[in-house]
Amino acid sequence: MTASTSPEPDIPGGYDREVVARVWGLAQVIPGNDPEVWRKDEFGAWIHRHDYRHRHSEFGWEIADYGYRRQVGGLASLRPMQWQNHVDFMVAARRPAVMTADGLRNARQLV
Repeated sequence: MTASTSPEPDIPGGYDREVVARVWGLAQVIPGNDPEVWRKDEFGAWIHRHDYRHRHSEFGWEIADYGYRRQVGGLASLRPMQWQNHVDFMVAARRPAVMTADGLRNARQLV
């Protein structure tokens, strides 16, 4: 799946709202937290719904595309990922992520 021509406002090159909402729905729901606002990525890092593509935020997140390496597409290949984990994912060719939750904060773990 590629970025659409109608990205979220003020986010050039982003996915369209429907894709962002569907990918957000793939993040882990944590009991006791509003799932419309707070979730965790697959590595256990907190992400905040309204911080999509905001790298200035500890809880910012991006959409990782697992399909581009496997040459498959569609929503099934997309995952919500805390932005630092996403950078690690892109740069290190799937090296284990090092950003995870430490209580109510995110913290880098040494690998």
